[in-house]
Parts: sequence; structure tokens; C-alpha cells
Amino acid sequence: MNANINFYGDFSIEKTEPEVREISGERVNLLLGRKQKIKNYEKIESNFETEWFNTPADSPRLTDGNYAKELSCYDEAFFHFTSGCARSVMYDLGSVCAVDGASVGLLREKEMGVGVPPRITVLVSDDGENWQTVGEMNNFCTDLPKDMLRKTVDFGKKYKARYVQFFFYVSVHIWIDQFEVFGCTDLTGAIDVKPDEIDESEFPNKYASTEELGAKDVLLAYICHKDVKPITKEIFLPHVAYMENDEIKDTLFDGYLFLPYVAFLYDKYTKRPLKKADWQHYIDTQYIDGYNMDALEEAVAEVGEKLGIKDYKVSIYLSILYPVTEVSEFGVVDGKNLNFANLEDRQAGVKWLIDEQYRRFKEKNYKHLDLKGYYWFTEEISYSDKQLLSLLRYTTDYVRSLGLITTWIPYYHASGYNDWRNLGFDMVCYQPNYAFNQAVPDIRLFNAAETAKLLGMCIELEVGGTQDWNIERIKKYYAAGAITGYMKDAAHMYYQGGVPDVYYYAYKSEDPKLHSVYTDTYRFIKGTYEPDEIEFNLEEN
Repeated sequence: MNANINFYGDFSIEKTEPEVREISGERVNLLLGRKQKIKNYEKIESNFETEWFNTPADSPRLTDGNYAKELSCYDEAFFHFTSGCARSVMYDLGSVCAVDGASVGLLREKEMGVGVPPRITVLVSDDGENWQTVGEMNNFCTDLPKDMLRKTVDFGKKYKARYVQFFFYVSVHIWIDQFEVFGCTDLTGAIDVKPDEIDESEFPNKYASTEELGAKDVLLAYICHKDVKPITKEIFLPHVAYMENDEIKDTLFDGYLFLPYVAFLYDKYTKRPLKKADWQHYIDTQYIDGYNMDALEEAVAEVGEKLGIKDYKVSIYLSILYPVTEVSEFGVVDGKNLNFANLEDRQAGVKWLIDEQYRRFKEKNYKHLDLKGYYWFTEEISYSDKQLLSLLRYTTDYVRSLGLITTWIPYYHASGYNDWRNLGFDMVCYQPNYAFNQAVPDIRLFNAAETAKLLGMCIELEVGGTQDWNIERIKKYYAAGAITGYMKDAAHMYYQGGVPDVYYYAYKSEDPKLHSVYTDTYRFIKGTYEPDEIEFNLEEN
């Protein structure tokens, strides 16, 4: 694991002589009263650099033996962790001990945004440099809006260790009252630490590439809204091709993600309980004769012919919709009316959706569209959904069995963004969420880029409208990409609200400032965008 900008300062081991201790076989909490060192893995934003959001490393709370008495984030027993991607919390036991188990106490307080990590991994070391994973505490699920979750792990063996480390992901707020490590000072029967092989896949420090996604620049193509007309070939053309005065000059977006408008799936912030007929309507909308997918096929064929590119194709990604647990009568699949309260029925529903889209796509026998994968629609992971991790694993494994990939686009610091590999996704594109709020500082683009690279993700480019400030913001996405390297080194996805939207209107516009969005997008896609005229204020608000 590679450290990033560490809010907590020095994480190195201070080598000291072992403490002289009485040899005893009594099993006790070896951490009691011990001090910790802490490491975060991405920069903690300035508004979280406070004692409330991130308790100082020298606080005794985690090992003082005091358990929280109230289900409240204001109980003074809790040590606070906020933002920063992940934490390693390390302890020196003072001397080599025989360790065999560990425990943790976490608060969940939904209303206050205090959640739980997907898991906490325990590692041990005899030298503070080489570590072995010996246990994991997970399944911190609860149906209660307020709950205290205590988990214990038995290592199964006794290990000779002087140092212990707890590693866990932090999406927003994690409140812990105690870490405990159990064992004794008698080493009889304990075994030596065997360090893990170095695994850099968790923090690869490399952007997700075109090869991993199957395309370099993927446009989100929203469909299925009662107030929006289907997409025509004429609308797709200036997206498939870079055009000047209605003349095709070069290629542009080489991938298209078809997905329903948010209003089709959500009622404000609540997932709509859609049934099979609704899902079928979405599928049918993709394949309206002469529109949407058909229109894209025609546009790509025309561009390839005009540019003399033989067998020119673009990549296609289809959507997987969320099976809402409150849907008790989804509709009949394989002779059964599915009840989404059951995991098996949710799996069956998702499989039907994948298969039906796959079948319809293959029946069309498109010559210029290449199906590459599926997109998991929700932008966060609801860990309170006890079935979700199993559902995701089933889904991603099934998609891979078809020779395709699954992708996901979490919003900035969405739950699960830092754990996407364990969730089963093949690649993920990260949203900076900079485009939509002028109060978001410029540093967000660079923080998001750093995190995307650290975790091996690509970047979503976002444009929120055609006003001057919208134009300035999308150009800062492009400039940040040129500066940080994600312009050339990463794959990209592009959000613009719908099709047609900003890119189409920019192409059609005679206003030089708005039209420049189209030409600058072309330059960014081709890797030639120059950021010289863009000025950033890299102070945090």
C-alpha cells in the first residue's frame, strides 16, 4: 500500500528496545493504553482537517478501554475518521507477543452520515515493515438507523508479532470507540509471521486505460424519458464525428453508454419500484426503429465511409437497473413471478435484463456497433442492503461469463468508490462533481484526478449547461487533464445531461465562446488540448 498525502504526519516505525514483560499465558487485550500511528491514503480536504472530523493521532480514545455508552456521534468515547480514502492504524505492542484475535466497535448513525466500512483487515508484523494479513472483520450490516456494531475475529492461530495494523476504507464518516488485540506474552505454540506477497492492485497509481474500458471517450447517451424525443442520426453525427460546417472532418467519441434518464428510475432521491413492464419499456426504447441505437449505427456507418475507415466501429455499453427490494411482484421470468425481497429473485431479474438486452442487440446484427459491457446504474453502494454485495458479485461474474465487462461511475466520495475491485467491477470511472456548483473549488479537479490514479480509475468529464460559468468549468476539466496526465493516460466518460445537449448545441452555435466547447472537446479527445489560457485557484474554500 502506497501512502499518499498524510494528514497525520510520520507513519514510520520508531525502533526501540523491547519492553521487559512478565511471561504469562493469560489472554488479555494487548492494545490497552497503547498509542497509534495513522496513515490516510488520499488528501483530506481542508474542511475535514479538524479535531471533530479527524481525531488527532495522539488521542487515547481507541485503546483506553472506554466503550461508547450512547448511540450518538457526540459520545466522547468515539475516535473520528472522515474522508481520506482509507486508513492504516498501527500499534507497537512493546515486545513480541502471541496474538490470536481482534475486535472493533463502530457506530452507525444514518441521520448524521456516520457509516461503516465494508470490512476491517488486521495485519501483523515482527519488524514493522513486512506484514501478514491474519484476519478480517466484515458484514457490518444493520437495518437500524442507529446501531452499535461490535465485531470480533479469531485469527485461527497464534502469531509472534510486535506490531499490529488495522486497514479500512473511509468514504465519509467512520466513528470507532475501541480497537482491541487479544493474546498473551507467552510465545509457546505461536508461529512466525510470513509476510504477504506485495500486491499493488489495490493502489496501482495508474489511470484506467482505453484497453481496460474498451474505448477511450465514452458519451453517456440518455434515453427513455416521456418528454424527450428519441435520438436521430442527425443528432448523433456531430458526436460520432468532429464536424465543421456540416462536413465530417475526423472521428470524435468512440464509445456510447445507453442509460435511462434519472427521472425514469428515481422519484427525487427515492428509487422507483419499477416492474418488468417498465424494464421492458426501457429495453424497447433502445431499439426503436430508426432511432437511438439504430440511429447511432447509421451515423457510425456514414462517418466511417466519409473518412475512408474500413469497418469503423464504436463501443457500446448497456445499463443494469437496480432491483428495488420493495417490489414483491416484479413480473414473470422463467415461469415465476419474482419477489425482489429474495436475493435469488433479484439475481433472476438482473439476469433477465442482461440477457434480453444482449439478445436484442445481437438480433439487430449491427455492423458498426461493438458491445463491450454493462453499466451498474446507481452511483453509490448501499451497504445497508444486506443482499447487495452478493447481487453485485453474481451480476459481475455473469457479465464476465459473456465475455463482457462491468463498469460503474460513482460520484465524488460515494460509498464504495474506494472498494470497487472487491465489489466485482472490472473498471470504474470517477466523477469529480465539479461542474454543477460554482462553490466547489478548482482543487477538486486535481484531488479527484489524484484519487482516480491512486485507485486505478478513469475520469468522467462533466458539463452542466451552456452559461459562461458552465463553459469555463468544462474547460478546466480539460486543462486539469492536460496537467495531471488523464487527458492522454486515462479513458474518459462524458456527462452532458442528455443527447442532444451541450456538445450538440455548442457545435450548432454561432457564439464563438459556446462553439469553442465543441472544438476544445475535440482537442481534448485527440490529446492536443493546451491549458495555457486557463487559470486555476488552487486554494481550498
